[in-house]
Amino acid sequence: MSDLLSRAAALIDDAIVAVSTPSGRGAVGIVRLSGPSGRLDPVLSGLLGDVDLAARRMVLANVLDADGEPIDRGLVVRFPGPRSYTGEEVVELHLHGNPTLLAAVVDRACALGARAAGPGEFTRRAVLHGQVDLVQAEAIDALIRAESVDAAKLARRHLDGELQAGLRELRDALIVVAAALEASVDFPEEIEPHELAPDLANLEAVRGRLAELEASFHAGRRLVEGARVVLSGPVNAGKSTLFNALLGHDRAIVSEHPGTTRDVVSETVVWDGVPVRLEYTAGIREAADPVEVVGIERSRSARRGADVVIEVRDGINPSDVKGLRVASRGDLLTVEGRAALVDAGWLVASPTDVAAVKRAVVEACRRDAPDGTLLHTARQRDGVRRAREALDEALAVGTDEPVLAALAIRDAGRALEELVGTWVDEAVLDRLFERFCIGK
Repeated sequence: MSDLLSRAAALIDDAIVAVSTPSGRGAVGIVRLSGPSGRLDPVLSGLLGDVDLAARRMVLANVLDADGEPIDRGLVVRFPGPRSYTGEEVVELHLHGNPTLLAAVVDRACALGARAAGPGEFTRRAVLHGQVDLVQAEAIDALIRAESVDAAKLARRHLDGELQAGLRELRDALIVVAAALEASVDFPEEIEPHELAPDLANLEAVRGRLAELEASFHAGRRLVEGARVVLSGPVNAGKSTLFNALLGHDRAIVSEHPGTTRDVVSETVVWDGVPVRLEYTAGIREAADPVEVVGIERSRSARRGADVVIEVRDGINPSDVKGLRVASRGDLLTVEGRAALVDAGWLVASPTDVAAVKRAVVEACRRDAPDGTLLHTARQRDGVRRAREALDEALAVGTDEPVLAALAIRDAGRALEELVGTWVDEAVLDRLFERFCIGK
């Protein structure tokens, strides 16, 4: 752990509390507490009385209010630090999943000296105490948010250290090359420039691997967050009909009146293991209504950011549109017209052709998905990109400027260290954990 992380961990001296199960009612709700035992013990004493909490054993206990009356009765388990999720003393109260009761327990804990946890603060403390690194922290978030089994498997691989192991291997290779370049500067009479050729070849290989990882980001993001698939096209082309047919229920309003849709309507589905965020947009046309104009601009913006565009047409005079092209009102077409559209590269679909559309979308999403390790966050992609760009600089100067090459390689190594979290600052931590749920 870096000095900065060590200093940050030393500043954590309070107890935090939060509900760690999803909002809403359920059979069980969990209230989680974490902190140094000296700060947590008084809170637990006020909540539970004289209950003896053996390590990692469920104990049946009442949770008490300020008057000593039970708020609820449930199971309590204690995880002593450092062998806990956060590395501190952690206690979980497994109670009935009534939001009112759970909120009352959190309020009581705060009255006894705990503090309401911020988003991702439990995982942040786990990072600061060396329980997980930054890539693993992102994997925890991805595992919670995964929309498919394949996405959960990718997050699990990152949590188990697949990406980190690969990055460490690349960093170790960089150290060897940097050492050789620096030795050529310190001992020029002993090392000829041509002797560095194998090291530069290794550097090329590392740079190539970084480029592959960088390119994997879009496939990894699609897998975890879902491919953004946009239904676009002119008014009255049948977008709403196709949208509802693809979802299997009525979600969009179907009307013959143009301009019915004013905003982007979306829903997430999973097709053949591929999570898809299907978006239905306002029809593209010249409009005078200011509200419709805003909707049309949002449609254009959605198309620009889409992974797959389904250009929906009524089958008449189709234009050459990039992306997956679908003519939805196939029942209006003659057999000859339908065949001509297919020959031109269009997939002609009516509401009865939804299976073909789904297959085409899944194929489009999987087409450029590389095998092996995938990046799935913008932070990971940016870290790999900075390392790759530094190696571009090192390779550009090569043995002509070994000092500059060695410095660029060091920059690449530092970028990889930042990615994993062996070197990090508070701003990186703030950005990483701001999207986490409160109880994690």
